[in-house]
Amino acid sequence: MNELNRQKPFSDLTARQLQILKLLQAGKPNKELSEELGIGLGTVKQHLVALFKKLKVKNRAMAVSLAIDIQQEQETPRLSSLRTTILLDRRPCVVLSVSLPQDADLQAVRLMHGSLAAIAAANDAIFLARSGNAGDVIFGIQRSTEYVIAVALQTAQAMHGDLLAADADMASQLRGCLTAGHAFASMQRFGGWTGEALASSAISSARELLDTVAPGYFAIDSSARGLTALFGIEGLPEDTDAMPLRNIEQLRWSANRPGYELTGRIAEMTKLYAALEKSVLGHGKLFHIEGEMGMGKSRLCEEIFRLCPSRSAIASFYRCLPAALGQRYYDTSSREYCAIEDIDARLRAQPGRLPELVIVDDIHLLPAAQQAMLASAAETAVQLGKLVVFAGRKVVRATDASPAEVIGLRRLPPQSLQGLVRKALRKEGGGKNRTNTVLNICSEAAGVPLFAIELARHHKQDKQLPLTLQIAINARLDGLHLDRGLLREVAKQTAGISLEDAAQNMGENIESVRQQASNSVAAGVLSLTADEWISFIHPLLRLAINDTITD
Repeated sequence: MNELNRQKPFSDLTARQLQILKLLQAGKPNKELSEELGIGLGTVKQHLVALFKKLKVKNRAMAVSLAIDIQQEQETPRLSSLRTTILLDRRPCVVLSVSLPQDADLQAVRLMHGSLAAIAAANDAIFLARSGNAGDVIFGIQRSTEYVIAVALQTAQAMHGDLLAADADMASQLRGCLTAGHAFASMQRFGGWTGEALASSAISSARELLDTVAPGYFAIDSSARGLTALFGIEGLPEDTDAMPLRNIEQLRWSANRPGYELTGRIAEMTKLYAALEKSVLGHGKLFHIEGEMGMGKSRLCEEIFRLCPSRSAIASFYRCLPAALGQRYYDTSSREYCAIEDIDARLRAQPGRLPELVIVDDIHLLPAAQQAMLASAAETAVQLGKLVVFAGRKVVRATDASPAEVIGLRRLPPQSLQGLVRKALRKEGGGKNRTNTVLNICSEAAGVPLFAIELARHHKQDKQLPLTLQIAINARLDGLHLDRGLLREVAKQTAGISLEDAAQNMGENIESVRQQASNSVAAGVLSLTADEWISFIHPLLRLAINDTITD
């Protein structure tokens, strides 16, 4: 579809349809649309049908996705009034380094380099071929993701498989390693590497580590191991830094993160437990557990799942994996991968007995069509008396499905986090100093359990954020394509900055900066007061941006 045809449907929308589309982007359900617009639910549905028809989409998720894409494309030329700025960023990254022997067959070396280059291109990574029959792939420069470590391991596995199929002898001589650290890279103002400057101590560390690895083996340094633990990769040997290359295929991307004591979620657990009790009587229900990264959605799912044996309940717990990892699904009970059809069948199956619980976690990683498929199956499950829980940052609401009860996880108060932090600190002693450490961590975490635990685990390091949190936060920011120049300017001031001063410091027109500030506010990154004072909505977002500044 050419650019003109792609954007034309938006120019054809009526003022009311544009208003509805904006409310859809804000995540408003039909009831709230009705209340805000002052029209009946039937009229809302009529407007939605007409809107979807004009946009040539099937549901609200597709409409919102298309609107975001077009908005970003339309804003690109408007940004011509802004200065083209190249930013030198300190980026968190993961480096995969591999090599073959000096006397390796040229064809095998070409196959290794070709395989790495192809996989790197498909995953927005940077491939560097180097002398000595070696090569490096740097992940996280173009765009950071929470699954960067899993993608790097998957790359090593795929490349080894390609070589093994072509030359088993050469595959046995391959060696590799994985490190995590930082890279200094020249970045575009709205994201993406410029293709110019790139320097990284992580690359040097990877090459040094590679020299110590025996043929046929694969080493992972301590920083990379920390990422595997946080982002749900199981199966790494604990007693050694190296493993046979062939064993990488035995690793499991389970998305099972380190557990912690559930705290501050009594009301939410009460709702879920009461629904489980009603399932005994054949009264099914669907819950959507929603919240930002690190708020404890998965932990809440784990807790209700853990209680099922005490109620003699049948329970299934599935985790969705991202497209970068093959759009797979992990069954936590069997510890095996499954297909979406298996989840669909479990939801629709006649229960052997009640109560029965079916959990689908990280459902936001699925395409809208697959979410709609599971929503339809969930409606059947509820009619059969099952308790169904969908958890994700945002769950697609099917307009023609039965309503779900939404449990929105908000930030916890500092007192609720203090117990978690003290346990994560492992009672290292310290009296007054320890008390201050707990209070400081809770203040910086600002109500997000994941942030509190990671800050506590790494509290002895320097003032910079732990690498795990830098990657997690950058993963969110990179996907928003915000003005990093503006974010830097705001991050330099602890309490924020006025819009006028930000524009002056940046040498930009205030209207252009106001538009970029509005985009960041809409994305939930910045706040903008009535008197145009800009600040970050969470202190760790500011710290993460500060960590990227190199000048």
